[in-house]
Amino acid sequence: MTLRVIVVNTGTKYDKWYSNNIEHMVKNYSNLSNYEFIELSIDRFEMQVANKLVMFNEFRDGQNIYFDLDSIIKGDCNQFLKKDLHVCHAWWRPAYHTPINSSIISWEGDLSHIYKTYEDQEDYFQLKYSKGIDEYLYREFNPKTYSNKGYSSFQTVTQNRQSDSVVLYNQRYEYLTSQGWWSQFQLPVPEQLLRPQARPSRSG
Repeated sequence: MTLRVIVVNTGTKYDKWYSNNIEHMVKNYSNLSNYEFIELSIDRFEMQVANKLVMFNEFRDGQNIYFDLDSIIKGDCNQFLKKDLHVCHAWWRPAYHTPINSSIISWEGDLSHIYKTYEDQEDYFQLKYSKGIDEYLYREFNPKTYSNKGYSSFQTVTQNRQSDSVVLYNQRYEYLTSQGWWSQFQLPVPEQLLRPQARPSRSG
């Protein structure tokens, strides 16, 4: 069966380095095998985050797993491969509008209806779910969630826990371009992306 590892990089927020970085970490730490790594850059919707939904239309067979670009992959990810649509349980924050988080998504087979439903009523869903696609997925399709094991969010867990195969940075992507425990798992950060405090000293 085909296994795809997917990232989505549209707009100007994320440099190409972020996609390359995920590919590097998947190759070296995820323990996934016989996979195809795919960077999807189809910019179809006005709300940038909704472009993640394009992958459901593009990949209608096989086993698929998606990672947000602001993630650190440092351990076995086979635990996240699921036949039914799975997303993360956002246990690290109050469930304001949804208790889920779509930083990791896994599914098998044809779920193109998730994309087509949004495409057919883009204006309506963009207004109804203006905070992003998590609530859209939760309210319209009721995905299953992973257990609370194997991943964490940098919003609440900042140390390097051995039990976490994936650390989600959840809107704190700038940390990935500064020095920290996460640097050991990453590609070298290009000079132009380094956070100011992480730039090497030019004195001496």
